[in-house]
Amino acid sequence: MKNIIILYILLLSPSCYSQSVADKAISYLDMGNVTAAKMLLNEQVNKNNKDLIVFELLGDIASFEKEWDKAICYYEKLILSKPEKASFNLKYGGALGMKALSVSRFQAVVYVSDIKKYLTIAAEQDRSQIESRRALVELYIKLPGVLGGSEEKAETYAEELTNLSPVNAYLAKGFITKENQSIEEALVYYKNAFNKYRNTSTKLKSNSLNYELGKVAVELKLEPQYGIQLLDNYAANYSYKDICSMEWVYFRKAQILANMRNKKAALAYIDKALTLKGDFKAALAEKRRIMDL
Repeated sequence: MKNIIILYILLLSPSCYSQSVADKAISYLDMGNVTAAKMLLNEQVNKNNKDLIVFELLGDIASFEKEWDKAICYYEKLILSKPEKASFNLKYGGALGMKALSVSRFQAVVYVSDIKKYLTIAAEQDRSQIESRRALVELYIKLPGVLGGSEEKAETYAEELTNLSPVNAYLAKGFITKENQSIEEALVYYKNAFNKYRNTSTKLKSNSLNYELGKVAVELKLEPQYGIQLLDNYAANYSYKDICSMEWVYFRKAQILANMRNKKAALAYIDKALTLKGDFKAALAEKRRIMDL
């Protein structure tokens, strides 16, 4: 179930007082001052302010900080208050999914039913929602049949993406075929995704796609220069709304540069990743590989 989840900020319309608090918290977040935003929002919780935007922002911060138990707790308050809201179901299902990824496979099994439930509700409540459909494609492909995996359902959601977002449709279909070991067919979908995204207007591009396509550039050795550009774009626009931490961006850039045989630059970026996270096992292994080039 790796990398299945994409989280977005979708704000509500609370009271004027809490709106001013939320605006101030968002201003802090936009400046990168997560600590100040969290303190301000926690003050509201201590004052028994039950406006949903307070819990939503605290859930978003917990997600940014990879504190999945906290995120689940905050997002659960949202769906209990407004079970019909697609974005709340997406965030709750997404946080459950990320929690499942952080534990053993045996422990993750207990989350599967609810992950599927809330992502499905989100997709049904909002027929134009891209994120839940992408997550469900990967979930149904990764799950074994005994736990409810279904290639047919994955393909259905991938097809629904065709009119919503051609880039996401290509990525979803590429993922399905790659998991089925049809690498050559997958490459066709991924190349189409790159070409479509390159010609997409800036306002329709997203940081999540910047990172995902950069990751594809690494894993399938496609368009290395464009992959680096996309990862640079992700870094330039990085904020509390993004789920992939910066050490992963540096790690991916190092991998691309290593594939291009630029050992010096690759080592520089792998060291940047390790500066942010000293126990980054994948980066430590990659550094050893680069050193042997």
